[in-house]
Amino acid sequence: MHRVFNLNNGIRVVTEKIDYVKSVSVGVWVYAGSAMENAGINGVSHFIEHMLFKGTENRSAKEIAECMDAVGGQLNALTAREYTCYYTKTLSEHLELAVELLSDMVTKSTFTQQNIDVERKVILEEINMCEDDPEDYIHDVLSETMWEGEPLGFPIAGTARSLEGIDRKTLLHYFQSNYTAENMVISIVGNIEEERLSELLEKYFGRIEMRGVLREKPVKIDMRSNIALVKKDIEQCQLCMGFDGYSRFESEDYDLSVVNALFGGNMSSRLFQKVREEAGLAYSVYSYTSAYQSNGSLTIYAGLNTEELYRALEIISKEIRLLKKDKLSREEVETAKTQLKATVVMGSEGISPRMSTYGKSLMFENRVKSIEEIIAAVENVSVDRVAEVIDRVFDINRMAVAVLGRIDDDKKKIMDVLDF
Repeated sequence: MHRVFNLNNGIRVVTEKIDYVKSVSVGVWVYAGSAMENAGINGVSHFIEHMLFKGTENRSAKEIAECMDAVGGQLNALTAREYTCYYTKTLSEHLELAVELLSDMVTKSTFTQQNIDVERKVILEEINMCEDDPEDYIHDVLSETMWEGEPLGFPIAGTARSLEGIDRKTLLHYFQSNYTAENMVISIVGNIEEERLSELLEKYFGRIEMRGVLREKPVKIDMRSNIALVKKDIEQCQLCMGFDGYSRFESEDYDLSVVNALFGGNMSSRLFQKVREEAGLAYSVYSYTSAYQSNGSLTIYAGLNTEELYRALEIISKEIRLLKKDKLSREEVETAKTQLKATVVMGSEGISPRMSTYGKSLMFENRVKSIEEIIAAVENVSVDRVAEVIDRVFDINRMAVAVLGRIDDDKKKIMDVLDF
């Protein structure tokens, strides 16, 4: 059973004691990501994530890396569109070390000019690496195409141009404005002594100030039809299609997850069977859903021989037409619900996934959804609601298409093929 409480400074905390493990997962979640940026400082959230590993008042970068390694633990971080998370996993006996290390990084990082200059080069290479990975890059292109001009579509790492404008003053201002008590959540799951946890967290995180500045929730973006064609000399053509989905606050997101499971979410899905197994056009073909505070999406991906692009588009278009015409049967919906519930249960068996689920839930909804509550929401999906979701989501007038490879610059030809 999880427990939720606040530190004296307002930092929200969620914990869960699991007796049968010997480890603990700790995450510090910060409400700062690329969707909170503007074009001039795009990439600043990710830049700060890197800088917190570069040295504190107490540790060098090497000592930060050695701290968890020395006890066989793990230390990592990630920047997303709507949050940044710093997390560890270690044996329970080293919980205080993990908490102290994360506190040191979040409160006492030095941001020296030398480290900033070095890390800027590292991030530029990370951007280059992404652009050299076609499957990664096409998803960034699709996001920019779906949410054109909106921060939600910005690349998380920024661009070479935006990084040039991020100096030490910019980093410190963004850090001091966002790494505040009201913007933080701490999530801890594992074999813990709950009775001393509050005291431990107050000791290491209690001095973080609450500045009383809460971000406004983003407003819904009106998605319009858009196509991006990017020429690149690569062997495979990369195709992504994006449709307007549901935000993390809308119950229909569960209905869309059911649709996705049968449409392109696994090896028995319609897309996989038609595009790969029957037509042999792709090795990798799938779909997935994403949910943010203002919007959501359903994305289709396929890696293809360039000459097969239009044939693949025809097959995908036909499958969407059939889905809109026939919808899903009660048996299909029940099958997808069984798949999703199994995914939720099996995914929750590890302490790190539970820590992540609880942390994001508390950050965005100011409450923690239990695993049982999520399963109940999946169980509540109905055939009629799924039919309504299919009609709303697969709208050709609210669809983005991104293609990367040795392609012709002919957007009209793509639209002519798509008919649903």
